[in-house]
Amino acid sequence: MKAVILAGGLGKRLRPLTDHVPKAMLPIRGRPIIDLIIKNLRSAEINRFIIVTGYLSEQIRQHLRKEDITFVKQEEPLGSGDALRSAIPLLKGDFVVTASDTLLPVDHIRKLIDLHLGKDCDATLSLKRLSDKEIVNSSTVLLRKDSIVRIIEKPSREEILSNISACPFYIFNDRIKDYLPRIKKSKRGEYELTSAIQLMIDDGLRVKGLLTKEWFHLSNLEDFLKVNFDYPDRYWLFSVSR
Repeated sequence: MKAVILAGGLGKRLRPLTDHVPKAMLPIRGRPIIDLIIKNLRSAEINRFIIVTGYLSEQIRQHLRKEDITFVKQEEPLGSGDALRSAIPLLKGDFVVTASDTLLPVDHIRKLIDLHLGKDCDATLSLKRLSDKEIVNSSTVLLRKDSIVRIIEKPSREEILSNISACPFYIFNDRIKDYLPRIKKSKRGEYELTSAIQLMIDDGLRVKGLLTKEWFHLSNLEDFLKVNFDYPDRYWLFSVSR
């Protein structure tokens, strides 16, 4: 199975760290986060990679130049849906899509793959629980058993469906290709991948989700400081990534 790593964002909430370094190259205990993402995916038996770059792309390409990785350029930072569209010509069958700022335990990734393939899903999402304060900067999901029936990106407080949110980690089959061209720009001026997922749900496709209790998202300066200076060495993030 292939994995697409979306690494073209500007990392605005991590400035000034990202003024001259792309978010994917920020260090986590001395290693760029993208190295840990690739290592975890390989531990889950995902061995082929496409990286969608954009902002300061040459740093990522140079760092990974010895790896057998395909690079695709997103010309403008127009959101996750637009980033995935850049890689679609290189994809066939089932594949993983993940952001370059998110780490999940290897056993959870394996369970997601088993769910996706075992239930013949069109899309399978990693899910987490967040507070109302956190969820307005993420997404909100309405879940019935393990089926996702609605998803809203960056909801207002009035739009919050539940305290369940989607991690930026997805597994798709080829059906996603029919929906990416149908995405309309969001209020933020971006083409959101979650919009394509909602279109799939509206058409009755099989979209499932699996909750994880553990995840790491490098979204702001507080996250960067915590993971590099506060977390104990035995924290799951490091034990699964060595």
